[in-house]
Amino acid sequence: INETYYVPKDGPYQHYKDYISLLPNVDSPAAFGQHPNADIASQIKEAHNLFETLLSLQPQVTTKEGESKETRVLHLAQEVEEALPELIDYNNTVRVLAEERNSPLGVVLLQEILRYNNVIRLITRSLTDLKKGIKGLVVMSEDLEEIFRCINEGKVPKIWSKTYPSLKPLGAWTRDLINRVDQFRKKKKVPTATLR
Repeated sequence: INETYYVPKDGPYQHYKDYISLLPNVDSPAAFGQHPNADIASQIKEAHNLFETLLSLQPQVTTKEGESKETRVLHLAQEVEEALPELIDYNNTVRVLAEERNSPLGVVLLQEILRYNNVIRLITRSLTDLKKGIKGLVVMSEDLEEIFRCINEGKVPKIWSKTYPSLKPLGAWTRDLINRVDQFRKKKKVPTATLR
């Protein structure tokens, strides 16, 4: 780095121009005191932004089969809602864990159950509102518009990913959510709530 980036010695104007022309066109992360992996992260982010832009430029028209965007999103929303696992019964889990609930693993398990129950409730509520919004029964809020757009593009809506963050696309994210909730049930024989 010091061999590439240094303050040139005093000289005529052309001397400075020649030095500048020798500098690399693209600065390495080391020039800014960063690890070389910072360049990789930057390139991944740029590629992600590029693909998001390309997806947003896709024509928003009816498909060849005659299925409108609204029909497609309704269908996908219904699939996600049907695939969602039942809520985990928190109160019965506390009773099942009894002595273990104050151990570090018990505390984390109970916190995770609360978190997953919250995300399942949030998804169920927002999908219900989205279906009503598409049918014209409620006004489409900004959040519902974003959920609509994300489902149409196969992405996880930001409002959902705040509660359960992941970089996966919607289908894989939903399967992962289902698998994680099933894992809780298998590990500790956690009961399912009877009501959502």
